[in-house]
Amino acid sequence: MTGISRVLVACLAAACPRLAPAQTAPPITARYDFEKPAARFDLPGRLQEVSGLALAPDGSLFAHDDERGRVYRIVGGQGRVDRGFHLGDGRVRADFEGIAEVGQRLFLISSVGLLYEFRAAPEHESTAYRVTDTGLGGSCEVEGLAYLSSADQLLLACKQLLPPGQEIVIHRIPLDPEAPRPAPIRVPFARFAPFGLGKGLHPSAIEVDPCSGRLVVLAAQEEALAEIDLDGRVVSAVRFPKSRHPQPEGLAFGTDGLLYVADEAHGRTAHLTAYAPRRVESPR
Repeated sequence: MTGISRVLVACLAAACPRLAPAQTAPPITARYDFEKPAARFDLPGRLQEVSGLALAPDGSLFAHDDERGRVYRIVGGQGRVDRGFHLGDGRVRADFEGIAEVGQRLFLISSVGLLYEFRAAPEHESTAYRVTDTGLGGSCEVEGLAYLSSADQLLLACKQLLPPGQEIVIHRIPLDPEAPRPAPIRVPFARFAPFGLGKGLHPSAIEVDPCSGRLVVLAAQEEALAEIDLDGRVVSAVRFPKSRHPQPEGLAFGTDGLLYVADEAHGRTAHLTAYAPRRVESPR
């Protein structure tokens, strides 16, 4: 069973009611308790600039920092971090802004749209990699990467449009090199206003909710989280209590049903916070 399949089973069991075929999962803000974290762990110095999370096949979390081509494993329920493995000779540098796991492959994205593809390696070892230019660097400051398994696509969220605009843009990159690139998902800032985010949202991470298939966008600037469907409709949003997430940069669903948020140090200590699903009654 793949990592995606395992987390889907766990998440449906822990966080979603039993649904009839025509029903959809409730909003993530109804399914998770964002008022009180289930757990919180300090991260070591090597992850003080943690910039992305992804679920690993064994249920741990992959994490990377902001500047070096080095990937670490975090045991989510314990907050324990290994010493990581590195890309190439260990001197790879870029403004890395997201990580995604697809089967045996891992991808890192840089802010200028360079996509690094590689495989996980044992602790302290190196891994070969290749780089693909997505061509987005001239129009998008990329910050956030996720895998949409239903379409076999990578999702690249723009933190900032170049030139600046009044919308979120999420690009869809097929993993099949022969497949045409579909139109991006566009979400005008005005759609966030009913949720108390009248000035819009600037993504710092993106993930696909394994229960609903909808997109979950984390925003460091607004200290908020929003749920968006594939048609660009805003389903729900929540602002975190002030100062709990001063610099949230990483987002991942765990096989235990927990939702993990990673914060850069931002003048303090970097940390990993876990949110637990609420008990949701199945509809009669």
